[in-house]
Amino acid sequence: MSEKRIREEIREYGDPVLKSEHFQKALKQTHHKKTSVGEHTLRVTASSLRLSHALEKIGIRSDQKSIVQGALCHDLGILGRDEKYKNNRECCMQHPKDSVDVAKELYPEMDQKTENIIRHHMWPLGGKRPRSREEVIVSAADKYASVKDVVYGTLHHRKEKEK
Repeated sequence: MSEKRIREEIREYGDPVLKSEHFQKALKQTHHKKTSVGEHTLRVTASSLRLSHALEKIGIRSDQKSIVQGALCHDLGILGRDEKYKNNRECCMQHPKDSVDVAKELYPEMDQKTENIIRHHMWPLGGKRPRSREEVIVSAADKYASVKDVVYGTLHHRKEKEK
């Protein structure tokens, strides 16, 4: 599966998000130390599609449209976190619900599968356990991207200090 195909699927299903004011703000808000909410979200989306396509090769099919829309919207509710939430725990528990609200603005006809992807992406750190394969895929990709974000941020910070 090519990176070109991933970019095409992200554009095909995610255009309303990518062109939104919410996403432009997401590209400017820091997330996981050295990245932005927008960059993190794009990594989660691409990783989700890679995982989905790998599973497809062994006969496990998933809904690409729901994956892209859910992954792109999963953290949009976190925008303005310092003003919205008292602490990290509150942010962890509340931002999936807030992300659903933002997603419904961008996709008024959003289906339940996509909503559940967004609602359950914080599992096992918070919220309910994912029930569909699409929810599991995005939740796993989110954890993978988060670890990469933190590791990259830590390594980048060390290199900057060494200069």
